[in-house]
Amino acid sequence: MDAGICLGDIQGSNYAENDGSWYSMTLKWSQKPFYTAIGNHDGGNSDKQDISGTKQQVFDKLIRPNLKCMCLPTLEKTYYAVNFDAYQITLIVLDDYMVPDDRDENGDFKITRAVECMNQEQLDWLVATLESVPKDYHVLIARHAYPDSGKILKCDWTQANITGFGGGMPLTYGKSEMVPDIINAWVNGVALHKDYAPIANADLLPTLRVRADFSTRGKGVFIAYLTGHNHVDFLGTSGKYPDQNVVAFPSSANDNWDNLGCDLPRERNTKAEDCLTVLAVDRESRIFHLVRVGSNFTKSLVNRTYRSISY
Repeated sequence: MDAGICLGDIQGSNYAENDGSWYSMTLKWSQKPFYTAIGNHDGGNSDKQDISGTKQQVFDKLIRPNLKCMCLPTLEKTYYAVNFDAYQITLIVLDDYMVPDDRDENGDFKITRAVECMNQEQLDWLVATLESVPKDYHVLIARHAYPDSGKILKCDWTQANITGFGGGMPLTYGKSEMVPDIINAWVNGVALHKDYAPIANADLLPTLRVRADFSTRGKGVFIAYLTGHNHVDFLGTSGKYPDQNVVAFPSSANDNWDNLGCDLPRERNTKAEDCLTVLAVDRESRIFHLVRVGSNFTKSLVNRTYRSISY
């Protein structure tokens, strides 16, 4: 394997749960470059100051100590891009929780840290990053949340009781999110000029504006979104753009919530305690492969070992 990706919820409950040192140690043990997407629990599932963190605090706790492991020594943001030049693949890591750090008179945050929220700086960065992706490179996006309302692909890889994209977190700019619109414009090599007004916390959040024109660059190739959030396995697509693949992964955590939500038996101090999924991309055939390592038999004894998906 060339690298690892963690799709968020490093903190099992909230930002103040621990100091994050266990996570840094785990990444060092891997002896691989390891890339982290921030989850809703990582900043705190709350607006309370004592259990929640600012964007800078989250970066300093969960990403800054691991910059050497990430081979990104000058990184200052919770979102970033990495080129795998040997395979002509670009990995873009997004932060779905760019909630403003504004506080009220009590010192608590005005907006709950777990609200799914883009900001203008990250959107502008995403457009510029996609513009700069070499023309023959294919793109993966790693993020904690799902791109929009989405559609589930029913198959042995998808958990049987999953009926739709979920997670229960409010979407401040609506379910028809701006990232799938940007990816669609990039894939088709066209312009996108669109405004996105907040549908929640409208008095605290600005209208976001996408001003992109990929016509000079030309068409791009998008592989998939890699997501966490529900801590279960499923395959699907964007609800608005069926050509945009979505792959959801189970959490690496092992607590009661994960065991209740996931159809994989996860028992501490047994072979089923942990699992990972290996993603392999075949650019020439435009297929990506998923291979489960560890905890591959579901509670109903379905063997979730291998799946290939066209893109």
